[in-house]
Amino acid sequence: MINRATVGELGLMAYERALAECLKSFLSELFYTNAGVVIGYIQANQDNNIHDLMASSAELSLRPGLLRYGQNAVIASDWGAPPVVTIDMELTHPEMTVYFRITFEEKGIGVSIEGIVWTHPLGTDSENFKRFGEVLADSRLPA
Repeated sequence: MINRATVGELGLMAYERALAECLKSFLSELFYTNAGVVIGYIQANQDNNIHDLMASSAELSLRPGLLRYGQNAVIASDWGAPPVVTIDMELTHPEMTVYFRITFEEKGIGVSIEGIVWTHPLGTDSENFKRFGEVLADSRLPA
């Protein structure tokens, strides 16, 4: 498994950047979804609707079935400030599963990896990062 404890904060940032780049089209599509609708789904625990929203936002850029809602979403808000929405996600590929969070804030969207679980044993740090990039490339739909 790869996480902050195994590769450190800076090491994981490289993985997060690569994942965010892979998810750029998905995140753009999701960003333009009405925030009130997303917050309503989260508050009403409508996991099926959240899953459908994630799947439809990913359908033009990622292979079907790879990106899934992680069955957890949180809304944090302070009086007078815009809410911060965090959604747990999973990218499941035959080579690995990436557990991550998408955070929607007033000024943008963030991607934070919780862990990467590989199907096969790990190699060196550089081999793992190369494999990660190859899996992400394979996850995208052809342009």
